[in-house]
Amino acid sequence: MNYRPDPLTRIIARAGRAIMSAPTPLLRLVARPGRNGRGYLLDPDVAMSLALLKVIGSGKGIGELSVAEARREIDREAYLAAGPRPKVRTRDERIAGVAVRRYFGFPLADASAPAVMYLHGGGWAVGSLDSHDAPCLRLAEAAGVDVISVDYRLAPEHPFPAGLDDVMAVYEELTGPRPGAASGPDGAASPSGDRAASRRVAVIGDSAGANFAAVVCLEAKRRGLPQPALQGLLAPVTDMLAWVGDRDGWTGSGREFADGYFLTSADMSAYADLYIGDGAPGSASTQLAQDPRVSPLFAEDLSGLAPAFVALGGFDPLRDEGEAYAARLADAGVPVTVKIHRGMVHPFINSPGLWRTSRRAIDELAGAVRLALEVRQ
Repeated sequence: MNYRPDPLTRIIARAGRAIMSAPTPLLRLVARPGRNGRGYLLDPDVAMSLALLKVIGSGKGIGELSVAEARREIDREAYLAAGPRPKVRTRDERIAGVAVRRYFGFPLADASAPAVMYLHGGGWAVGSLDSHDAPCLRLAEAAGVDVISVDYRLAPEHPFPAGLDDVMAVYEELTGPRPGAASGPDGAASPSGDRAASRRVAVIGDSAGANFAAVVCLEAKRRGLPQPALQGLLAPVTDMLAWVGDRDGWTGSGREFADGYFLTSADMSAYADLYIGDGAPGSASTQLAQDPRVSPLFAEDLSGLAPAFVALGGFDPLRDEGEAYAARLADAGVPVTVKIHRGMVHPFINSPGLWRTSRRAIDELAGAVRLALEVRQ
């Protein structure tokens, strides 16, 4: 890891894990978790974490911090939530010129072995290989496959479509045709529009990374590339237009969980300004927000896309747009599994050191990966 916590952060992390390991009834008594409009009860360990974060966190959203400060803060918070590292070997390398971190979950060195391409969250502007080290480690261990985490370029230095270009470059390299596979002249797609892939790849992401994972499938279809074996969409952003302009466009979950549940709706609007604007408040482009490469919910045709595993948090501003995209995929004939972690807030996938449901969520995701990639060892 490149992130190096200071001694105080290490102490806080250990204390946090000790607190969260308390019996659930005790956490419920102390934290007093509430219910949302659907009657879902906030997980007690999540409620306790949110209370503690008010004390140890910055208390500021992306719109109130410099980008550099926000990046440091998310790496710090991810370390606090990560827990002990599984004994999985890692290596930083480059694929198609893009920096990646490979987590060796497959027991043999085999370039054609199935793998996961992981795309971290962070609103296209923050997040890193380090901030999502914990879920990648645990996923590689539980699924028994290599996980390749992509260090795509971030806004505002590199706004849309720079990060997506990086992601697609890595995807094309991972799924390139085998020697002798059916293809047209100069390596073009076969007349059927499909190229044989060199390996089976699952594409998984959370939040902004889940947005990329969904767009990878759309772009693969448009370019005649092979579909991934699975698209894992964890708390995905699918409707950027909802976050452009004032709150009148927010979804129901965006209004209900606008504040107080880690990711705020104001954060989402600020991320939109950074990714599809010039970074200034209100600068996000309405036109780009309706581009399917930014908002996959606006794609006209979702048929023929990879099977989807959609995991959502019950207390997440992004919950409703995730459900809407899953419904559209199902209507288009795409096999879809939807899992709602009722008591979870937005960053449920990268908090395995603190939250019981986070650990279960990774195990469930690993099961879906093993099934899709036909992992038998």
